[in-house]
Amino acid sequence: MPAGTMFAKFKSTNVAAATTSQSVADGNPITQYFEIGKPVACAGPELAWRIHDAYRKSDNKECSVFIFEKKVAEKLHKPRRKETITELLKSSVKTLERFRHPRILQIYHTVEESADTLAFASEPIFASLSNVLAFHESKTYDNANVAAAGGAGAGVGPAQTQGPAGVQPQRPAHAKEYSFLDMELKYGFLQLTEALAYLHYSGHVIHRNVCPSSVLITKRGIWKLAGMEYVERMNETDLNSSIPCPPWSNRVSKMAQPNLDFMAPETQSTSKCSLLSDMFSLGMVICAVFNNGRPLIQAGNSTSNYAKQMETLDDMVHKLMPRLPIALQEATSRMASRDATARPTAQLLQLIKYFIDPAINALKFLDVVNMKDTQQKSQFYKTTLIEAMPVIPRKLWWQTIWPMLKSEINNNEVLAAVLQPVMLFVQEATHFEYDALMSATMKIVYNTPKSIQASVTILENLHLIIEKTKPEDVTTDIMPMLFCSFDGSTIQVQSAAVVAVANVFDSIDELSIRRMVLPKVKLVFEKNITDPKIVQNVLMCIERVMDRMERAQVMEEVLPLLANIRIPDPDIIMRTVRIYHKLFVDKSYGLSVETMATNVLPLLIPHTVNPALNFEHYCYLLEVLQQMLEAIDRQQRNKLKLDNLSMASPERHRTLRHQFSTDNMNAPPFNIPNLRIDQRKTSSAEDMARKNSGGWLHAEHLEQCSVLVVVEHAVDKVAPTVDGSIIGSSRLWIGHTAAAGIRHGKTINFRIRHG
Repeated sequence: MPAGTMFAKFKSTNVAAATTSQSVADGNPITQYFEIGKPVACAGPELAWRIHDAYRKSDNKECSVFIFEKKVAEKLHKPRRKETITELLKSSVKTLERFRHPRILQIYHTVEESADTLAFASEPIFASLSNVLAFHESKTYDNANVAAAGGAGAGVGPAQTQGPAGVQPQRPAHAKEYSFLDMELKYGFLQLTEALAYLHYSGHVIHRNVCPSSVLITKRGIWKLAGMEYVERMNETDLNSSIPCPPWSNRVSKMAQPNLDFMAPETQSTSKCSLLSDMFSLGMVICAVFNNGRPLIQAGNSTSNYAKQMETLDDMVHKLMPRLPIALQEATSRMASRDATARPTAQLLQLIKYFIDPAINALKFLDVVNMKDTQQKSQFYKTTLIEAMPVIPRKLWWQTIWPMLKSEINNNEVLAAVLQPVMLFVQEATHFEYDALMSATMKIVYNTPKSIQASVTILENLHLIIEKTKPEDVTTDIMPMLFCSFDGSTIQVQSAAVVAVANVFDSIDELSIRRMVLPKVKLVFEKNITDPKIVQNVLMCIERVMDRMERAQVMEEVLPLLANIRIPDPDIIMRTVRIYHKLFVDKSYGLSVETMATNVLPLLIPHTVNPALNFEHYCYLLEVLQQMLEAIDRQQRNKLKLDNLSMASPERHRTLRHQFSTDNMNAPPFNIPNLRIDQRKTSSAEDMARKNSGGWLHAEHLEQCSVLVVVEHAVDKVAPTVDGSIIGSSRLWIGHTAAAGIRHGKTINFRIRHG
């Protein structure tokens, strides 16, 4: 389950629960403005505020509504306490409205009052820190033996009772299951530190009740400081000086006082406090987080218990330190010191090594990104956030980053920059995460007007989007957007659309490729025929989609397109050669030798002397050319041989025979000058062979004969050797040979050759 589902909207909640929640606030004017859902958390003094999921009726914006039921205070059984608590809580909301800061709870609607309730609306809240720590504290009871032995699961602090007969206590109703990552804790502590720095040095107030019930965790996982019921103005002439403040007293309602377990010792002992008192409280909150949710001081609203446990605080802090990150140990130990002068200020605490982290810096900027101008936002989304995301835990991607990116989708000024990290989300999301958390937002992107760069970003990453999108959504939402991208007048968008087709051609049906894609791609090519980048993209697109096209369409439309390319760029040449080679190898395209000889080779051969080609390019080009030439040669040779064989008449062969063949009865006699030839008497075997052949010599009967050549004079010039060939099935004729330098009286042997 993705982390984002932890913070899912409450719309899926059953109607009965929503109706019950609405009835709690009946009569309160806030119901005019908000649709109130089920309670999800609680916060404030004694967890008096019940926090409900809600939506603002005017714009359907998600939020939370805090409701305080006055009957809770009536249980205190003392006059005017109901009014005292009500006024205290009302004033805390007014104070929150006055202090506007990213680390202070943001109020959406001021406090409204009815006879039975107080209510106000804020940004969406997941839980208070008190709710989460209650869950972690209750887990320690799951293994009582380990806790009793002080093992890894046990908490530091006073011994815990398990109730009657060793029965384990039930998990508190307000406990909220949630597990923190190390980075969440680091960022949460930093956010509280920044909130206190703002209150101390800009607001000039002391919070006085920094405790888990005053810390609210939003649905984006951001820690916000609230609980302003007990703030005190500081001495503005000397911010570090102490001011009078009341100690905790048993005579005052516990709901009307700060949490004693997190109160600084000087407040209780001297009735004075300073900004360093808040730092002690922050240190105790950090200790509680690493102590399985249990505070180190557990006074049980008893000042005597508080004083007794405070004496052993140093030892408890020392025992707890190994559980803290090393970089946080020293600062926490000093904050939890009983000596106020040993504690760091909020300003100094922000500078410790523990908080120096690129991921934290990115998350910090994201929290205040709405306060930045367009240029700062764009730079952050395109560079800073992209660089930090690999080191940010995936859980925080969906919980903290994605909601902010989603909120920027409608801002056309920064949409192009926002889409850069959005594409990283698309790439890394599982199919379930994409469908549940991103799909609806991406549909908005497809259907809204976009800047040139935003359109290019979508098209260049379309293959990633389609991989995660349901097939039916691809057909209804993505393909229309892709085809419309060709119709614009912007070259960048058209080029990106061509690239997109090449990347997602498997998702486009063949009919659309033939009727929509190819005509649009050709039009882009014709308009930008001199642009190397666009021509290269067009060739890449054609190379990939041609297998999905009809063969006749390829020959009719693609070949003329290739013939019009005149750019000598090596990449373009190689893509062209690959397409031609594909047409040549796949015989189904029907690339004829006539087309190769007249249309293809004349285009490719000049590139053999293109100086821009490297050795590998040249070798590949030459290999393709040789294959084509061999194919032409092979076909032409076969064709000519077939033409020769088709003429079987002897008259046809007559012109091919040697002029001195014995078949040429009318040929003049062959005479060698100055030679006298005496034929020797033939044998009976020779006579028989001659009779059987009817005047022709048969190779199977006669292998060699000798002719006595009488040379009367030396021969200076002779004719070149002429060989004979077989005519019919068995006939052959003897060629005449002369040799230079034949001497008088020599005998020349003529060998009969089987031709």
